Amino acid sequence: MVISSLIVETFPGHTDDVAKQLEDIQEVEVHGTKDHQVIVTIETETLDESHSIANSFIGIDGVGGVNLVYANFEDDPSLQKAAAR
Repeated sequence: MVISSLIVETFPGHTDDVAKQLEDIQEVEVHGTKDHQVIVTIETETLDESHSIANSFIGIDGVGGVNLVYANFEDDPSLQKAAAR
């Protein structure tokens, strides 16, 4: 399991709409908003899946940036296979 915590930066007046759209994405949990930021976590099986979901945030109207705060990916099965080689 890969767990990533992110801050999604929004343009003024878009924060609530962005938070609602993020809530509709599978594997994404919205924890709250502050000023022009939405605090989220992503839980996926692999780092690539987490990265893909986070990249999709930039396509949401009103999103100005996405900042990774924390990522735990030691249980990513695709990385374990690579390490075993």
